[in-house]
Amino acid sequence: MKLSDFGFDPWFEAHAAELSLDGCGFARILAVDRGSYLIKDESREVPAELSGKLAHQIDSPVDLPCVGDWVTAHYHNNDTAAIIHQVFPRKTFLRRKTPGKNIGFQMIAANVDTVFIVQSCHFDFNPNRLERYLVMAAEGGVAPVIVLTKTDLISQEALEHKIALLGSVTKARVIALSNVTGAGCEALRQTLVPGKTYGLLGSSGVGKTTL
Repeated sequence: MKLSDFGFDPWFEAHAAELSLDGCGFARILAVDRGSYLIKDESREVPAELSGKLAHQIDSPVDLPCVGDWVTAHYHNNDTAAIIHQVFPRKTFLRRKTPGKNIGFQMIAANVDTVFIVQSCHFDFNPNRLERYLVMAAEGGVAPVIVLTKTDLISQEALEHKIALLGSVTKARVIALSNVTGAGCEALRQTLVPGKTYGLLGSSGVGKTTL
């Protein structure tokens, strides 16, 4: 597997020279858990932590590495662990406001090319929530696609009404599908392009995991 297979496109290649360090390689963050990271390169997935210098340079929680970030990392312990020394600039991002009076943000993911905003046609359909997700995508430069799930639970007339309503709210593409019947799943599959990064946004129970 090459780095380009999981998102290291020409945009990141253009920054590679300035972020290259002797004895280090490039990797992508797959998971974050309370200051610990899981990173992946062409041949392995290993746990990683921040270097002391990088940790000292970070001024805000949004500057901490998050899922999807590309980093420069040094491997040790026979390549079973790594130290993260640098974080690439983010091409795109998804973040949400933190609760409370002080305005702050929590990072969800970085360097996502397309986000599938998932809503159920049944109980979860909520245009106001959808608009908040669309704003989130727009602020981070991520292309949105709306996915309406559980189409088997409503009539064709009701589905057409919901799609028309969405058309009055956004110009984003809408894909209606059912995980039960399989209708619409091929249309979603055809949107997936190798080397691109996709994300799912939606409340609990809308069918993200099944999808």
